[in-house]
Amino acid sequence: PNLEEITDGLRCAVVTFGPGKEADYHPTQISYDALARPSFILQGPDGAEHTLSLQVPGEHNVHNALAAAALGDRLNIPWEVISEALRSYTSTHRRFEHKGAVGGVTVIDDYAHHPTEIAATLNTAGKYPHRTLWCVFQPHTYTRTKMLFQEFVDALSHTDHIILAEIYAARETDTLGISSKDIADALNRRGCDAYYFPTFNEIQDFCMEKCQKGDLLITMGAGDIVKVGDHLLQK
Repeated sequence: PNLEEITDGLRCAVVTFGPGKEADYHPTQISYDALARPSFILQGPDGAEHTLSLQVPGEHNVHNALAAAALGDRLNIPWEVISEALRSYTSTHRRFEHKGAVGGVTVIDDYAHHPTEIAATLNTAGKYPHRTLWCVFQPHTYTRTKMLFQEFVDALSHTDHIILAEIYAARETDTLGISSKDIADALNRRGCDAYYFPTFNEIQDFCMEKCQKGDLLITMGAGDIVKVGDHLLQK
């Protein structure tokens, strides 16, 4: 919404991409397959239309693909090359990464640790096949958790069940009086089904007890929360 504030007065070419028709490169007719992988029509600034299909899930990856396609087009890369490159891209480590299944429960891991990322990942998970969605989230640093507390609560509220691990301190030593339990309490006051456990062992035992065949379990955060899913898959 504040794009002009950044681009006004620039001498270079300004190329835009995004969900709205006002963007130079924008998508129409977005659809998703059974694994939440999108296909869409890209509308270019010259009025041309290009059909693109992705192997990575979620609406946010539609926007990422728009950016890559816009750059490729500006570099005069043929559209058949752009299309094939996007179709063959299979993402990277810790970005909605399918880890495996245990007892019929699908385990996904994601690096999301900022509220915007969390919301995008949970939105993607909603389109992924599942019976019930469980999210195990580990906040990253006390300062970020305290500063964006309400945003974390808002983002995490869009799941069936949320399990909070203790904050990953990283470089910090001062807790600032904040704990993951505060997020769990705020979510419960909102009517969400939220839990807090201070140790990974407690989280793993709880997941083994509560998750059922057909459920989707996402471990999420920039710390070492990935270990929870790895340990569950070894059981």
